[in-house]
Amino acid sequence: MNAITKPRYTFRPGALDAIMRSRNLTTDEQLALFIGVRHADLAKVRAGYPVSAEVALRVSALQGDQNYIAAWFDQYEPTAA
Repeated sequence: MNAITKPRYTFRPGALDAIMRSRNLTTDEQLALFIGVRHADLAKVRAGYPVSAEVALRVSALQGDQNYIAAWFDQYEPTAA
């Protein structure tokens, strides 16, 4: 039986750089604060580490449309072990 899990998302290629440009952010520290992750985790997020649905909704809302998650994220599908 499959357990219900919360959806996870990864940033689309180039999304973090586009967010930095659109918000005039100049440092990774500013970007991490804006998207709601720890600065220490930003490198992982850039490399494709999944973020929670809450982070995806927050970023989408801050970018102008909380219902348009697909503009910034791909849904994360874990591979079977």
